[in-house]
Amino acid sequence: MRRVLREGIQTGMQLAQPVYGLNGQIILNSGIELTEFHISRLSELDIKYIYIEGEAQLIDPNDEAAQNARNEIVLNAHLALEEVRVGKYVQTEAVKSKVLALLDECCMHKEIQPLFTAMQACNDYLFKHAVSGYFFATIMGISRGHEGQRLRDLGLGALLRDVGMITISRDILNKPDALTPEEMAIVKKHTEKGYEILQRNSDISLSAANCALQHHERFDGSGYPRGASDSGIHEFAQIAAIADVYSSMTATTPYRKALSVYDTLAIIQKAGAAYFNPELIQVLINNVAIYPLGAVVRLNNQSMGIVHDYADEQRTKPIINITANAAGERVSQTVTIDMEANPTLYIAEVS
Repeated sequence: MRRVLREGIQTGMQLAQPVYGLNGQIILNSGIELTEFHISRLSELDIKYIYIEGEAQLIDPNDEAAQNARNEIVLNAHLALEEVRVGKYVQTEAVKSKVLALLDECCMHKEIQPLFTAMQACNDYLFKHAVSGYFFATIMGISRGHEGQRLRDLGLGALLRDVGMITISRDILNKPDALTPEEMAIVKKHTEKGYEILQRNSDISLSAANCALQHHERFDGSGYPRGASDSGIHEFAQIAAIADVYSSMTATTPYRKALSVYDTLAIIQKAGAAYFNPELIQVLINNVAIYPLGAVVRLNNQSMGIVHDYADEQRTKPIINITANAAGERVSQTVTIDMEANPTLYIAEVS
């Protein structure tokens, strides 16, 4: 399936998705083979684009420069996802092959691939952050039951959510100091700029483009660029927003250390319905291990221990082998605490 702008619609094309009118009624159903009459009708109704059956143009296998760029993108994605697996407490192996296969498919699109290259050339962190956010958005989408074209649209939208940054001056993007209010206003324009870039690309759906436009909107209407709220924010953009924040907070940058998964999720949960859809927060939590095996934890009674196992399927109630008592003294024999069976105890810190 691919999107075709009105100017490129031709007779014989087969609709892959229905075309809707202003009041939501179906004008042309999926499966219809377009005739001159249909095309004329689409023009009268000012339909700007349609989705048709067929694959988008792929990169020519003989185009060495494009293939090298694609290979570099996929290699960087492997590295970024390995960082996710090691440092962000996600069990990636079950979905890693699907995530990378989707990314590889995206990179083969003739019109989309240059956008990835431009992001990487613009700022290396920007690209790595894009891939990391793409990964979390994709696993959240899988958990929500999205598959096929919808999962591809979500993944592509999350991956290119910050593509508007390529229009921002490098001096602003790479500035080591705090941005001025004027510079911050320029940076905030990346949402609308990104949406415009993606809307011009016939291989990118409106759902995917909305990730760029709305990933800084917040559930209570306090975000930008339009102050949209609740159901006014596309589901894919809501997923991309949570993935974007989680990816950013758990990443090390030249200006700050990464937060632990524990602290990051605590902050996101505290933001709750003010910033994010609570249902989607829970989807993220269900896909990351708050207390990973082998993590060193401090309990509220000041004793220290190592996560050894879990008492529940959600991995929110770890079983801990105590290594030091409340006085900081190493214990001489193994003491195991089941957090589910000890409700007065809780984990105060994870390292």
